[in-house]
Amino acid sequence: MSKRIKEEFGLENEELAVNEYISLNQDFMSATYPLLADEIIARINLKEGFILDIGTGLGSLARGFAKRLSQAKVFGIDISEEMLTKAKEFAKNENLANIEFILQDAGKLNFPENYFDLVVSYGVLHHLKDLKGMFSQLKRVLKKEGYAFLYDLRPDSPKEVISEIAQNLPLLQSKAFLESVKESLSPDYLEGILKESGFSEYAFSTPHFSRATIVKNKAVLEKSKMLGRRFNEIILEISLKN
Repeated sequence: MSKRIKEEFGLENEELAVNEYISLNQDFMSATYPLLADEIIARINLKEGFILDIGTGLGSLARGFAKRLSQAKVFGIDISEEMLTKAKEFAKNENLANIEFILQDAGKLNFPENYFDLVVSYGVLHHLKDLKGMFSQLKRVLKKEGYAFLYDLRPDSPKEVISEIAQNLPLLQSKAFLESVKESLSPDYLEGILKESGFSEYAFSTPHFSRATIVKNKAVLEKSKMLGRRFNEIILEISLKN
């Protein structure tokens, strides 16, 4: 993910690119991760088990699950050492003992078969060079009856929403956002790969948050600059069951 991050922000220095990514997360994305964690936990009634966050970056989504499920073991993988260093610092500051961050390629997962109850990723699919390899690995490591929720930008996003969001971002972050939209993958393309990988139970949708989830995260939503439902219009949710 590190090379793509540098390319999207137009920066050669990975540390500077990571700092821009941190700023983007704190200002605009901080509310997304707790909302997703709460919504997914409620939808599949998850109380414990093994969870994998692919392309974890700063570990925001992984930490969201670790905070809410003390009996779960959460793993976050990424190919950026800079990102993982920051993720470990955040987890340490939050006293999270049930989370582990590992330098690992999504197409070459070093986990046993039928291991994870839940696999998640956010904003990662368009970064991956070996998407077919990732889905094949996902099929292998996901338990029978296990779930996966994968989120990314959608190429058919309303242009007016894309423009509105880009105009609200600082220059480098706006550039990275527009680059990500350009590289995003269509549901038809993703469906072909899912079928090739052996998945038959899947759905494409727009993220939806229940009233209970929104109320629970009211405080963090009030502090965030994210555009709520407008932002959700450009996000594709892929839900899978093994």
